[in-house]
Amino acid sequence: MNGREQTAKTGRQPFFYDVTLRDGNQALRHPWDLHEKERVFRQLLKLGAQGIEVGYAGASEMDFVAVEHLAKMGPENVVISSLARTVPRDIERAWEAVKHAPNPRIHTFITTSEYNMEHVLRMTPDQVQKRAVDSVALIKKLMNGRGSIQFSAEHFGDCVDNMDFVIETFQAVIAAGATVINLPNTVERYRPMVFVDMVNQVVAALPKHITIAVHTHNDLGMATATTVESFFAGATQLECALNGLGERAGNTNMYEVAVSLHNCGIDTGLNMEEIYETALLISEWSRVPIYEKAPLVGSDVVAHRSGIHQDGAAKTKGMKKGAYRAFEADLIGRKESDKLVFTSQSGKAAVHEIIQGLGLPITVEEAAQLQPVLKKISEEKQGELADADLVRAYDEVLLATTGALEFKALRVTPDEMNPEEKQFSFDVRWKGKEQTLIGRGTGPVDACMHAVESIGLYFHLIEYAQHAVDIEHLDFAAYALSEIKLQRKSGSGNPPEGPVAIGRGKDKDTIKANVKALFNGMNRLIG
Repeated sequence: MNGREQTAKTGRQPFFYDVTLRDGNQALRHPWDLHEKERVFRQLLKLGAQGIEVGYAGASEMDFVAVEHLAKMGPENVVISSLARTVPRDIERAWEAVKHAPNPRIHTFITTSEYNMEHVLRMTPDQVQKRAVDSVALIKKLMNGRGSIQFSAEHFGDCVDNMDFVIETFQAVIAAGATVINLPNTVERYRPMVFVDMVNQVVAALPKHITIAVHTHNDLGMATATTVESFFAGATQLECALNGLGERAGNTNMYEVAVSLHNCGIDTGLNMEEIYETALLISEWSRVPIYEKAPLVGSDVVAHRSGIHQDGAAKTKGMKKGAYRAFEADLIGRKESDKLVFTSQSGKAAVHEIIQGLGLPITVEEAAQLQPVLKKISEEKQGELADADLVRAYDEVLLATTGALEFKALRVTPDEMNPEEKQFSFDVRWKGKEQTLIGRGTGPVDACMHAVESIGLYFHLIEYAQHAVDIEHLDFAAYALSEIKLQRKSGSGNPPEGPVAIGRGKDKDTIKANVKALFNGMNRLIG
């Protein structure tokens, strides 16, 4: 019997419980708004997450609204959960928000480590246990037979010296109504097997009908190993985050755990082919780039550069097990090749990789927009597309400055009264009529934002950047490529609202590149 066959004989399927919308979101420099949370939620459903912690309803009114909104969207076969401290008002607020889900859960927690009970809570173990039991009892009363109740012993990973108390507390909250016991490695300090041994103790001490969960952080880079080995020790609910988002070094990465279990012969229950696209989307939406060496989804993962590795990869290409291949790239929805080429059969994931490989920025949504255009060109040429074809199509489709507000020309005049400012004249076509819009500012972006207000268009600039592009092997001159992120506003004094657009523009002149990017983005929002 090989290792895969041995590990597959667990008789259990993992329950992937995602914490991206709560633990992941709270650690972002730019936390998601309701529209963005809904986008992430839909992607989690597409991926096949079996449980989703959609937020902490008691944190604020905005969080409550988000939890309530997502709970109403929850399908019957997915657990929708809200976090709550062991505080009555938190628990009541959580239930008010999450009760709209077909399959609701309240997840409450309190620390059980000796250090944190003494120095953070300043409570005795008896006081902690009573609060835990009282909180679970309140949840059971509120839920009145619906859904499930999860209890977490925060800092469980630090409880190696007081496991008797921890297990006693678990038994007490189970008697009060808890159905899921979560074991968090809130701060990763020790090697995985120390934590796994503690999981073994809990599994042995609790009734078999109780679901054991693990929630591990990645402070020392071993969260995936800890989570995977905890599954084989008896934990069924695996708490993970997309792209490993979360506090400090992040939470356990869902993709890594899923592929590790798959390689061991375990049916994950996830739509594994959605992993790569999900990773790209979450990177865009969170503004957290994917490290090129990131397992599974990094840009270098399917590349072989050294001669020895290339030789071994070539000799085992197409075989079930590659000499230097940990997984089949198509398992997670990506292609395996050192050099991808576009053909009429290529999908949006291939477009994304190919265009990025040329050094050009592109989002997954833009790749989906560009793919049918490239497919048509490829069918007309009856073959592979050259890089020059790709760049031309990229420019025509994604860098257009035409639309409802068409950019024609730009003139710049110094302001004699204020040397630090200039007057910018923008020749445009708006609603079929050619006109000139005037704006003043220290730069073209600032001036253009003011200029379009004269025709009733208001925008909020989020950020912009510019970099040089020089595709050496193509006969194109070097140019500046500008990227601008913006949102619409209903008026000059009103807050931004609605979707965020990315505008792009290129030109040999850096000022014109900025203006083209702005018009490109504005037209995406105007529609």
